[in-house]
Amino acid sequence: MDIESESHGQVLLLRPDGRLDTETAGELELALHDAFESGRRHFVLDLNRISYVSSAGLRVLLALAKKLDGDIGTLRLAALNASVKQVFDIAGFTSLFDIRANHKAALTKHPFAVDAAEASRSVGSAAASLLGATTAPATASPEQQATADAAARLLGVGLAVASKAAPVTPAESAPSDQKPGVFSRLLGKK
Repeated sequence: MDIESESHGQVLLLRPDGRLDTETAGELELALHDAFESGRRHFVLDLNRISYVSSAGLRVLLALAKKLDGDIGTLRLAALNASVKQVFDIAGFTSLFDIRANHKAALTKHPFAVDAAEASRSVGSAAASLLGATTAPATASPEQQATADAAARLLGVGLAVASKAAPVTPAESAPSDQKPGVFSRLLGKK
């Protein structure tokens, strides 16, 4: 079984692929156990790619729900196909879980989820602020804007502040012998 994962703030989105039965349930159980032991407490399981769920698969989901019970964490299930939904209905599990139409619906308004684009803006803005740049490009000096742009690039996010400057290529951002770079000036190196 392949299991894709991605973080959305404090929420771990897992997308298992295949059948969730006695042969594969252990893989999902191990992935959930490892995530829980590493401190994860908020989960969204996108079951869109699950074609079949057996009682072993239901047991894994129920075990996680029990671990998170008592406001320890959250578990949302998403995108159950008709046959998987039927298994949940027959087993009486539909009422035990928070089930959403898809993973986007499960993440929307989740109190511990952060949209990836919003996270990029927040991280970039915080870095720019720490480096003394402003987040308002109309009032930013060229040096402050360059600092904010460099901070966003270093953090691997899109430009955190709306810049009209052309993107800097690696060759352009290399230190020049004639003039110290933005970070060199910030660090006091001349």
